[in-house]
Amino acid sequence: MSTFEFIAVLLSIIFGLAIANLLSGMLQAFLRRELTGTRLAWSLLVGNILLVNWWVFFQWSDHTDWRFHEFLYLALWATIHYLLAVALYPYKFLTDYSEDLQRKFILITLLVAVALDVGEKIVRGDLFNPWYFPLLAIYLAAFIALPLVVAKPWAMRFSGWTLAISVLVWSVVVRSDLST
Repeated sequence: MSTFEFIAVLLSIIFGLAIANLLSGMLQAFLRRELTGTRLAWSLLVGNILLVNWWVFFQWSDHTDWRFHEFLYLALWATIHYLLAVALYPYKFLTDYSEDLQRKFILITLLVAVALDVGEKIVRGDLFNPWYFPLLAIYLAAFIALPLVVAKPWAMRFSGWTLAISVLVWSVVVRSDLST
């Protein structure tokens, strides 16, 4: 077993648990008739982010000279992505906190995830592959921050759908090939 395969097992478990939590939360919200259009948009966004970043992690398969700080960074990176799903659909014992606090937790966790995605590209040494990736990160951060600045339901809905569609287009058009 290679070092990458060893590390990939742990990170795959983390991403897999995040996807399982997201799907379980979506199903429960649907059955309770609580899956609003806004929550659906953010769920699609987070689900796509989880899949894309699990896919992106495969780029590390050619990395041979592993250092602990790289492993630690990637473990933190995957864990923050897990927290995205938990922020959107918290476990039963966490559901007592306010909707406003949950909204802030989701948005701040997403901002941290974008920052760690940029950091992952820096650690890997390909921040500008493709050259417009930093522009995408700024675009994502702006739309994630919008509902933090404008604390209105329409801002959350608008940002959610804009980001869900944008990231889906990015995933299918740009990230469809591992070489990009």
